[in-house]
Amino acid sequence: MLEKAASRSLKDKDSVYAWILLKIGKYEYIVNHDYDSTIKFTKAALQVNNASNTGSSIYLNINAFFNLGSAFETLLSYPQALKNYDSSINLASKFIDTNTFALDARTAKANIYFSSGDYQKAVEESIKGAHLAEIENNTSAKTNFLNMQAQALFFQNNIEASLPIAYAALNASKKINDAFELATAYKTLALIYNNKKVFDSAKYYYNEAINYRLKTTSYSNIGADYNEFGNFYNGLSDYKNAAKCYERFLYYAGKITDPVDRSVKLSFAYLNYGESHFKQNKLTEAGNLYLKAMNTLKFNVSGILQNPPINKISVFGNRAELIITLMKNKTELLLEEYHRNNNTAYLKACIQTALVTDSVITQIRHEHISEQSKIYWRDKTNQFYAIAIEACYLDKNPSLAFYFFEKSRAVLLGDKLNELNATAYLPEAETKREESYQFKIVELEQKLAALDEKDKEFQNVQLQLLNAKDNFEHYIKSLEQKYPLYYQYKYADEVPKLETLQTFLSKSKQCFVHYFFSDSVLYALAIKADNVNFLRIPAAKNIKKQIATFSELCADKNRLNSNYNHFINLSNSLFASIFQPLNLPHGRIIICTDNSLIPFEALCSDNNGKSFLINNYSFDYVYSAGLLMQQFKNSAAKGSFIGFAPVSFSNDLHVPALQYADAAMQECAGFYKNVLLFTYKNATRNNFFTNASNYSIINIFSHASADTSSNEPVLLMWDSVIHLSELQLLNNPATQLVLLSACETNVGKNATGEGVYSLARGFAAAGIPAIAATLWKADEQSIYKISKKFNQYLSEGMNKDEALQKAKLYFIKNSGKEKLLPYYWANMVLIGNTDAVNVDAANHNYIWWIAVAGIAVAFLLFYIRKRFPQKKG
Repeated sequence: MLEKAASRSLKDKDSVYAWILLKIGKYEYIVNHDYDSTIKFTKAALQVNNASNTGSSIYLNINAFFNLGSAFETLLSYPQALKNYDSSINLASKFIDTNTFALDARTAKANIYFSSGDYQKAVEESIKGAHLAEIENNTSAKTNFLNMQAQALFFQNNIEASLPIAYAALNASKKINDAFELATAYKTLALIYNNKKVFDSAKYYYNEAINYRLKTTSYSNIGADYNEFGNFYNGLSDYKNAAKCYERFLYYAGKITDPVDRSVKLSFAYLNYGESHFKQNKLTEAGNLYLKAMNTLKFNVSGILQNPPINKISVFGNRAELIITLMKNKTELLLEEYHRNNNTAYLKACIQTALVTDSVITQIRHEHISEQSKIYWRDKTNQFYAIAIEACYLDKNPSLAFYFFEKSRAVLLGDKLNELNATAYLPEAETKREESYQFKIVELEQKLAALDEKDKEFQNVQLQLLNAKDNFEHYIKSLEQKYPLYYQYKYADEVPKLETLQTFLSKSKQCFVHYFFSDSVLYALAIKADNVNFLRIPAAKNIKKQIATFSELCADKNRLNSNYNHFINLSNSLFASIFQPLNLPHGRIIICTDNSLIPFEALCSDNNGKSFLINNYSFDYVYSAGLLMQQFKNSAAKGSFIGFAPVSFSNDLHVPALQYADAAMQECAGFYKNVLLFTYKNATRNNFFTNASNYSIINIFSHASADTSSNEPVLLMWDSVIHLSELQLLNNPATQLVLLSACETNVGKNATGEGVYSLARGFAAAGIPAIAATLWKADEQSIYKISKKFNQYLSEGMNKDEALQKAKLYFIKNSGKEKLLPYYWANMVLIGNTDAVNVDAANHNYIWWIAVAGIAVAFLLFYIRKRFPQKKG
């Protein structure tokens, strides 16, 4: 019947009939909750409207796209929903009287991003929505967007940014006397104060939230508020009050009329109620509630040992918080059951559940757009990987443990590099266009960073940046659809097998060590070419404290000097706990650490400071085994060595001169042919971006600035700074090694599972396979001397790790007593690929050859004169 109606309308060019179809579709949505019929009727309305000879109605199209978005959203088909909401927004933005649809679509998009756990995108959508609401003088919509922004910031763990916006939302809600928005603002404040451990305030705000929410008929939100209140009591171990809240949640969730929303909310209720029982060691009750949570989502599992097919979970994958927490909790429950009764069926089921959960985490990561949201979920899932690795240890399964170690490491960096490799399958014009989008975003990011939030220009630039990001995201989506190979390589997520790494190690004659910290245990995989040692080292919290103190002492020469005996004892203690048990032979070691990086070469195998590990080992540090073995598609180099040494700096940078940098750079460059140097005023930002990526080795003698806060690390050139985010603009680098002889070039904000967001990581993300970087503020003379010998040994064809080790040993042997402190020689570390660099070395033997040739000529002349004496005339 629908097809007949549609075809008749097309033939008759009856645009009026399109409105009838649209209204039928809306009726199916509101009254019958038949979302498939909604989609069919609405699509037919669009088809009829756009085929009409009398002219299509733009207003109908805007309305239809919005309705399609709503239907797809309800069915949890978020990509389709977002696509239709975007179509509605794009059309509505062209007509003044249709902005109500644009506001509603923005609200829906923000809700989708929030529900799917892409909290940064929810923040960005809320900012754009609030700006549009202000233009429209729609205070109700603006209040809604403020609430959404505050909640999304909270769930990103950006508490300090969330708090003032939550209060602004509360004040705005009071002005319009909107009970729903008041409840939302109070709940956000409750979440914030609970996080701050101000429990009395949190309890007050939860009660206020529920009191106002009960004035509405939104059973879904009433239930959600009781859920959060239950979580509050659960965190305080007040299980009685938690149970009361969860029971109220179940009651209101059962009253929700929309079947999809009802199943999601009921599942949340069973999940959190089950978690409360788990904390009380009531494992059977917890397991039964987890089963109810799964089967409410129609996973149809008959027992806690079973897992649903991944395709059933994928339907709800965009409910990230629900699905990941549910599957993580089930994994944890099964492990605890094994600990209690030693039944291997629970251990096997735990491992299988972990594999399914990991697949869901990967899917959600690929669906999320913003880097900040992905980082949030890396932190959120870290405990899950600890559970999975523990299960593998108990199962004596190092191969599967290696898989989970790898999946817990630097996967976002891996995604960046996959994307770089995928661009090889794009036409050159598309690659250039992609670069122009990236350049525009970086340009606006730096412009925004330079403005104060109170500046009138701030909001304008902020909106320009958000729109530029949107345009880039839509462009990337179009590339994924147009070029299948690009899509395939961009989302390649293959983890190398343990045997593949062992083959690699056999050829390179190296050993590899994976470390993973849980709350109480340090796990270590010591991998050799022919065997694997899987260790579980207790007292992880104490080891973490020792590592922090060790790093602080290394970085402070005065403290190190005055507390040297303490340092040596600490160094020896760490050696005994985290390195000695690995039983590794002397030689080349690759370390993959869990977040923090320390110079292992400064660990001491005795307690009198005579036997630092640098004497017997070369160390390399990597983000993951997969990234170590990844083949970089570097372009051909135009030269061997490029150096940047500003020496002095522009006055507005306010940094001291590095008076020996020029001479040191000249010495380093002397070991190579095909050299290009930029010193003094020629060491500019523009010369760096124009020339650096054409050379095999980039050597930089300059200042850098970095700390562990959210401030972006910067590298200083003579005239300006280079931000971490700008390093992505290095285009298809031929570079095999960047030598960052500046302060704190491997310092930055630490992201769980990803490591340090440092300048070194920035170069790695640009596709450069190896970086030599510093861990603390460098001693100028020491770093230059080590860099000189490092370059000499590199030019002679040595592997990078062995060249750096040999350079440091030379420095130790040929320096004064004070320079024996690790502060001077342990600062620079190698990160990434260790292979020798392919360069043209300068020939330093030419003088010797000239001397030999001169001697040969003299001998020949002497011989001729002796053999053929001249006759006197």
